[in-house]
Amino acid sequence: MYRHLEAANFVTASSLAPGGTMRTWQDIFAEKIADVHLKEPWILQEDDTLQVHVLEPGWKEFVQRRALGRFRCSQCLQEWSSAKVHILFHMCRCLGQGTVRMRAFRQACRRCPDPRLEEAEFNQETVERLLHNLVLKILQYFYHLPVQPSDLLEVVVDAQVAGPHNSARCEGCQLGICSKSRPAPASDAWKPLMAKAHHTPKRQGRRPHATPTHHPSPSNCNFPWKRCCCIGILLLCVLAVLLFILLYFTKE
Repeated sequence: MYRHLEAANFVTASSLAPGGTMRTWQDIFAEKIADVHLKEPWILQEDDTLQVHVLEPGWKEFVQRRALGRFRCSQCLQEWSSAKVHILFHMCRCLGQGTVRMRAFRQACRRCPDPRLEEAEFNQETVERLLHNLVLKILQYFYHLPVQPSDLLEVVVDAQVAGPHNSARCEGCQLGICSKSRPAPASDAWKPLMAKAHHTPKRQGRRPHATPTHHPSPSNCNFPWKRCCCIGILLLCVLAVLLFILLYFTKE
């Protein structure tokens, strides 16, 4: 997961993070809202107290569980990237105005023995795609616009991220974002965690095994064939004896 990251235009979701500003997110969000020509004004705010599935009446939730971000340890200055940055949105439309509160969950350095939780930085493309999907969710929840899974953009852009996700150093995982990521009436999962078709895994090196259909044969039926045959033979024997007796007395 750790690697040296080249300098680029990265922004954080926190106005308190070094070199980051919430203003960039708000400006892009305002542009996205203007593009869909909504009558009510919408604002975007940061709120580091948000909890998944803990909503006030009238609020809706959108959880982004796969966003590409980078981190820098404030102690050892180690940098790493993660494709599983969790971002939580709560949104509401009331009193002629829309409000969105967001929280980008932090991660800790796995090298330091007592690390701090660090703010994620996102590149411009990730922010654009993420806010595009956020606006679609607003249109779906509050303006009854039908949104298809294909309308949502994949937020994880192409990048080389080595190593598995370290849930022990992820603030979102520790607060239950992953364990509570099942769809709920007031929340949505991101497209890759939406309902997926279940596929039967293929076994390599083997041909598909077909279960034979069992067709009942006459020998497997419940009709007592053997008993009927015995009775028939017995009757033929009796008939033969009677015929013999009849012929014997007729000659005499």
